[in-house]
Amino acid sequence: MRRIHHLKELIENIKKTEEMISLHRQDDLGLMSAQYEILKAKQVAEFIDELAKPPFQSVESFSLIKLMINKYYPSDKVEQKELKELALAI
Repeated sequence: MRRIHHLKELIENIKKTEEMISLHRQDDLGLMSAQYEILKAKQVAEFIDELAKPPFQSVESFSLIKLMINKYYPSDKVEQKELKELALAI
């Protein structure tokens, strides 16, 4: 029960961070939006980590992970060389 509450809080925090990114995208330098992007990446990573371990680890939790990634990182573009190799292997 406690982990579910934590996951719900994470989702709310990710939504708020996404709002801040949108708000600061108009900045000339983009410094604030870049900092919020880093924060969002950490929050999403924590969400994924929590769902990828027991007792939630399941096909259903992997579907939630996929949903989260598709919502906040919709691009299929992979730039980094090592990650491109992995993408091609999949």
